[in-house]
Amino acid sequence: MPVPRLLQFIIRNWKLKLLSLLLAVMLWFTVFLIGEMKRELRIPVTLTNLGKEYLVAKIDLEKVDVTVTGRVAILKDVKDTDIKVTVNLSNPKEGENIFNLSKTNVEVPRGVQVGQIKPSSLRIDIDRIVEKRLKTVVQLDPKWTRRYAVKSWSPGFITVEGPKRIWGDKTFIETNPVTGDFKRDEETVMVPLNTEGLSAIKIDPGTVRVILRRQSGKETIWN
Repeated sequence: MPVPRLLQFIIRNWKLKLLSLLLAVMLWFTVFLIGEMKRELRIPVTLTNLGKEYLVAKIDLEKVDVTVTGRVAILKDVKDTDIKVTVNLSNPKEGENIFNLSKTNVEVPRGVQVGQIKPSSLRIDIDRIVEKRLKTVVQLDPKWTRRYAVKSWSPGFITVEGPKRIWGDKTFIETNPVTGDFKRDEETVMVPLNTEGLSAIKIDPGTVRVILRRQSGKETIWN
């Protein structure tokens, strides 16, 4: 029976072919187990140890690029979540702070080395938290000013907790314009405070109870 061509090809110079295969396997294992590779990962920045009396108003970058090196067998399985970049905010100052980033800010798995960190520093704007007692001021939608007047509202003051640069100089806070489908001589409406563009940690309460009274003639406001 004639020998199939494929078998003839395998048999011909089989020692040389076997040696080539062994060398290829050895080279693969050498690269995989001993060889090193480099990867660049984009890692979120974690801020730690900021006192309760402060808050982060702004950070110029929320992620940084970290270059890591290591053996192929280890580095091929490393994910973004396996690496942490932390910045210690235990001694901040109000306003802009510049924190330098180094290898000590980066936590990596065993067998992985940290190379470059880009950028090498972060600008973090820190503000102090203040608590203020503000007077509430009711705004009536212009379309109702000829038919209704503000009889009363409560509470007359609210408590707000938030950034000093926003709330530090404020003495009052307005409501959203009071409006609705008013038909009775006296109407009671729960109106949210106007916090547009005003970031706050807490506003207590966040609404004002407004009582409107139908009027004739010139508008009058009762306190």
